[in-house]
Amino acid sequence: MVDFEPSAEFVSRTMESIRSYEKERGDGKDRLDAFLFSKRVRIALAVGGVLLAMLNLIRIASTLIAPALCF
Repeated sequence: MVDFEPSAEFVSRTMESIRSYEKERGDGKDRLDAFLFSKRVRIALAVGGVLLAMLNLIRIASTLIAPALCF
């Protein structure tokens, strides 16, 4: 089978369209990444995780204490 070599013009046009497509798609992701990796969002997520962990510990403790209160 003979190797096919595309012309340089075809390759440059194709790569240019791919780059413009990727740039168009990537704009929203860059903003989302910047938002999610900002210091305020990371702190808010950490505080939310701590609050949920405390709520879970209270729930576990109440399952151990509640049967003793029924007697």
